[in-house]
Amino acid sequence: MYFLHFQVYRMDSTVNALAMAKDPEAAFFKRLEGLQPCEVSALKPGTHIFAVYGDNFFKPASYMIEAMCAKSYEDTTERLKEIESKILAKRNDLRQFETDYRKALARFQEVTNRYTQEREAVDDMLRERDNIHCSFTTERTLVNPVGAGSSSRYTTEHSIPESPENVNIDDRDKSGKKKWFNLNLNRSDRKA
Repeated sequence: MYFLHFQVYRMDSTVNALAMAKDPEAAFFKRLEGLQPCEVSALKPGTHIFAVYGDNFFKPASYMIEAMCAKSYEDTTERLKEIESKILAKRNDLRQFETDYRKALARFQEVTNRYTQEREAVDDMLRERDNIHCSFTTERTLVNPVGAGSSSRYTTEHSIPESPENVNIDDRDKSGKKKWFNLNLNRSDRKA
């Protein structure tokens, strides 16, 4: 209990406990929402009676109450006043930041989804391009099925188009090879 000349706050942690279990991000933004103002009460000089409620039906309850004069803690009370005003300002900032964060997160998810779609589209186009390139070098021919009523089958044969690079060496220069092979390689005319 604080009996100070300014507003003090208590932190209600039950507000954040349920949110933390469901959504940790939302819990962060709601973390300072548990800051609740305490009742401002002033103590006047004199005798005061404090009553403490406890359930002592099953076992005895004992409490110790200690009273301290705030006058001797002036620097501490000023620091408390400053930090609580900063926390209140931060709570308001977090409310605005949550809106900005949610917008940015939605935009990020939108961009990530588009990235995935674009990547798949590029992969599909390159795959189709490769298939088209392959169709230039393969030719489908119909193989007659054996027996009536059977379905047709296709086989793929590789055919390489005629080009100067693909012409058989034997066809290109048979005369040159014949000359080479007609050389007399017998060493019988060699002198001993």
